[in-house]
Amino acid sequence: MWFKNIQFYKFEDAFRLSSQQLHEKLEGRKARDCGQMEMACQGWAKPLGHAGQMLVHESDGALMICLRREDKVLPASLVREQVEEQAFQIEQEAGRPVGRKEKRDIKDQVLQELLPKALVRASHTYACILPKQGWLIVNAASANKAEELIEVLRKTLGTLNVVLPATKESPESAMTRWLMNDATLPHGFDVEDECELHAGEGAEGIVRCKYIDVSSDEVRAHVASGRRVKKLAMNWRERLSFVLQDDLSVKRMRFDSAIVDEAGEAGDDEVSRFDADFAIMVAELADFIPDLLAALDTDV
Repeated sequence: MWFKNIQFYKFEDAFRLSSQQLHEKLEGRKARDCGQMEMACQGWAKPLGHAGQMLVHESDGALMICLRREDKVLPASLVREQVEEQAFQIEQEAGRPVGRKEKRDIKDQVLQELLPKALVRASHTYACILPKQGWLIVNAASANKAEELIEVLRKTLGTLNVVLPATKESPESAMTRWLMNDATLPHGFDVEDECELHAGEGAEGIVRCKYIDVSSDEVRAHVASGRRVKKLAMNWRERLSFVLQDDLSVKRMRFDSAIVDEAGEAGDDEVSRFDADFAIMVAELADFIPDLLAALDTDV
């Protein structure tokens, strides 16, 4: 289980629940199948899937959890088509137009008829809690997805005091500076071959650069004209490639093949491989996140 996109949060108070205690809390909101008349439902699932027994997977104090969500798949075009068909029949039989309120009532009726027959799409959002370091790390491509997990976890536990890290320098400002001057790059970090530049206030246009030398005069000319770096592909200690975003999220993470291979040597069974992946990934992230924040002059 290698995280690909992370949103990370700092615990304001120490997280003191053990693996067993957290498991017992999560059981109060365990994942289940959607009811016939529900559009969606969500709850906690076993990170190891069928191979696991617990709702929490622990490795050296780090805790992995998984939020499972089910959504009914009802194409809007299908609903609209059936509403229009029923409205047309009423107009033909009653000899009168169908008003907006009646159409809303028809739509509600159509949904009631279709929901029990709808297909179900399941999705999983994983997160790990690092009590020793005080981090909650969510494997999610969007802040909304991460906040969804946090909100369900907060309701499950009753309280959850986590905040986004505050930085002395904004990621946008730091990335712009790093792109314009290699000498300002923090130790252990290198710029790779991709960036996204946005025009400043009152201007328009986005410049996306891929597979080129982003420190070239051509790219830097865009920044010199007033554009700011919103995304920047980087490498950390030649162990992790990633794209840093201006909201401090980290996307498209790729761990070095030597690290992945090291985890792969742990065992042949699914549980051993999962545990090794998790342990090594957590160790890397526990070093990477403080380094990243230190690069933004943040006290961690």
